[in-house]
Amino acid sequence: MKSFKNYISFFIITLMTISFASCGDDDNNQEEDVFAGCCSGLTAFGDDVDNLDQSQGEIIVDNLFTPNNDGFNDRLAIENIELYDNHTVTIYNINDDVIFESNNYGSDFDELFPNVPYDEFGVDGIPDGTYKYKVVVESENVFSKSGFFCLFTNNPVIEQNFSECDPLQPDEFDPLITGL
Repeated sequence: MKSFKNYISFFIITLMTISFASCGDDDNNQEEDVFAGCCSGLTAFGDDVDNLDQSQGEIIVDNLFTPNNDGFNDRLAIENIELYDNHTVTIYNINDDVIFESNNYGSDFDELFPNVPYDEFGVDGIPDGTYKYKVVVESENVFSKSGFFCLFTNNPVIEQNFSECDPLQPDEFDPLITGL
């Protein structure tokens, strides 16, 4: 009887050890989707504020761009931002670290994101994935808009569906997105 109790105790301890050890493995085997939520339309930093007279043109931030140095859609487009003085554009990685900031977005090549060199793997030091932006005009009480966007160079090559994104206008073309 004593050996049966020892056998049961050993069996329970072994089973518990295997169960606890395997719990952590499940999390490590799941691949993280670096594009999750990038075209969601959600705000990244609280509610947007729009007390700005946008009669010159509405400020629109594209939610997908492809900085692969092919001449199509290579920089983050922020439509009409140049029409409004006293603005700040800040780009964050998914961990909320500032990776780009401009007080004169679009005025020249260095004032566009990304403003770093391209290498054989895409944008130097900026991997494909989801990023956050914040645009402020005059002050956060006048105009503040935040959200998410996708940076996609397809390097390394992956199959990705951006059907929830709307990055191109009817007359625009980007071979990386359209597959043509």
